[in-house]
Amino acid sequence: MKYPFISMAVLLGVAGCQSGAPASGNASTPDPLKATLSGDACPDMGQKAYFFWMEPRSVEPGDAVALFPYWTDMPGGYNRLPPGCLGDLGVYPEGTAAFSRQEDGLAIATIGPDVQAGTRLRLDGAYNGHGLTGLVEVFRAADNPLVGTWRQEGRDCVSGSAVQELVFTGGGDFSVTWTPFEVYKDYWGSYTFDAQTGAISLTVESGNQLPEDVMPSGIATVSDGRLVFDGVSLGTPRSAAEACHGAFTK
Repeated sequence: MKYPFISMAVLLGVAGCQSGAPASGNASTPDPLKATLSGDACPDMGQKAYFFWMEPRSVEPGDAVALFPYWTDMPGGYNRLPPGCLGDLGVYPEGTAAFSRQEDGLAIATIGPDVQAGTRLRLDGAYNGHGLTGLVEVFRAADNPLVGTWRQEGRDCVSGSAVQELVFTGGGDFSVTWTPFEVYKDYWGSYTFDAQTGAISLTVESGNQLPEDVMPSGIATVSDGRLVFDGVSLGTPRSAAEACHGAFTK
């Protein structure tokens, strides 16, 4: 199970970037791996944490991912930096993504169309010598339609019982949150899912609020944008008298 967010120590400790593919030989074409801005346009925020995102991103082959650089000095804080100041772009494993730039200097990483589901990528960059990184987990929605963030329909449930954030990642992790706030989650763990049979099993690993009545195994069905569980219950939060069993939507 990966931690629900990248720790501040890890972010501060990023010290370099993987080199990317060399630029083409056309001298008139700017190198997309290099920053388009410098000097006063790129203020140095000092020894802060620099990052693209705090949790692994789930993407499909061929997806384009915008590389917005951020800095923070506290968990959950996002302070945007000028995107044109981002340079030294790279990806590991090498060759699994290609880079381009928008007119405003924003870097775009396009995941290779042949990258296999289950592959974990690391996208790297640098801002004024400070390293940034972002993890990407590749999946295919046809094989795992659960991936994404879901919200429970609570109109037939008691007050406070509907789950506000149920997250399934392409890397096999999940989290449950009744009252989202910044990076807070109530509990989390890993999951397995069989797309052919719909069989799902949740393994709760840790959390801040762990209901005693979680029923972790059953059938999950995704149809017409709705997720319905049969035999699975995410439990009763402290703020409610009973669990909600309503469907989920994105």
